[in-house]
Amino acid sequence: MTGTRWIGITILGALLVACSAPSTSPPAASPAGASGAPAAAAAAPPVAAAPPTASASPSPQRVALKWGLNTTTINVAPLWVAKEQGIFAKQGIDVELVTLPADLLVASLISGELGMSSLGSTPLVNATLGGADLAFFGSIENLLRFWLYARPDIAAVTDLRGKQVAITSRGGVVKRATELTLERNGMNPEGDATLVATGNLNNSLTALLGGSVAAAMLAPPVTFRAQDEGMRLLVDTADYHYPAILGGIAASRAWVARNEDVARRGLQAVAEGVAFASRQKERTKEIIAQYTQNDDPQLLERSYSAQQPVWERTLIVPPDGIRLELEAVAQDNPAARGARPEQFYDNHLAEELERSGFIQRLWE
Repeated sequence: MTGTRWIGITILGALLVACSAPSTSPPAASPAGASGAPAAAAAAPPVAAAPPTASASPSPQRVALKWGLNTTTINVAPLWVAKEQGIFAKQGIDVELVTLPADLLVASLISGELGMSSLGSTPLVNATLGGADLAFFGSIENLLRFWLYARPDIAAVTDLRGKQVAITSRGGVVKRATELTLERNGMNPEGDATLVATGNLNNSLTALLGGSVAAAMLAPPVTFRAQDEGMRLLVDTADYHYPAILGGIAASRAWVARNEDVARRGLQAVAEGVAFASRQKERTKEIIAQYTQNDDPQLLERSYSAQQPVWERTLIVPPDGIRLELEAVAQDNPAARGARPEQFYDNHLAEELERSGFIQRLWE
């Protein structure tokens, strides 16, 4: 990492969110989120004992799985839906959703504390270039979509020179969106502005409204709160039409090799969660309200209407989202220059769900 100035405000908000979604796993479930060390393997039946495919048995072996989330916004609502509607449970998975900043999610995937996680392309690419055994096995959102809001006295992105801009973490896709925005407006993201790591989007909004920062890169629903409070919209990154893995489903290749059936069932649950969230608006808004702790009906409607069109019907990871990420990372990391997109994703399970007709049946 070169000369970007960082101010870490807090990750407490993210950790509190993580604690607010306790596991509902019954004691009988065997752990699939463990690292696979001999002691853990001895404590529970191996996951490999599960049926070879999710459709092979009406009663798949139950497993406990810790699944990381990279945001507290409705981008991950299909995961919330899959838990609250019993879709994970239907697949034999007692899931615990754990929300953490991207850098901690990467560390937890590497250590085996998490089995699978939602993750953006920036942290996964950087970690894999550094030797981590991580890959995307699916994705539910593939376009960079964030909104840069500023204090009312900031008229343009260039006015942020010498000022502080709030992002969520040092290694996440929000950071990449902010860097891209600064670059597209003729600024050097390595020094023209100070990037402030707040831990989550709610903290970024609070910092913006309180005047602690001049701008913040945000996403719904906090974008609407910023708008309603009179903050100025500087950039909607959707205007850049920039392919990016925003809602990637990540795991270590070794973990998936040991737990392929669990990974397959997890992807099936996510795919069904996307279909439900896309078509069952009212129930989905109830779940969003539960997880965001916001019951403002107008805010929920605005947030859902902004997000629903961009959830992908297929889980297949698009190579372009990785290719552009590698080009961006290569500016600072020479290892990215010779890397190929396929080193960072594995579509074999997502393609299997397509071939089997599972995805098509969800949308009939």
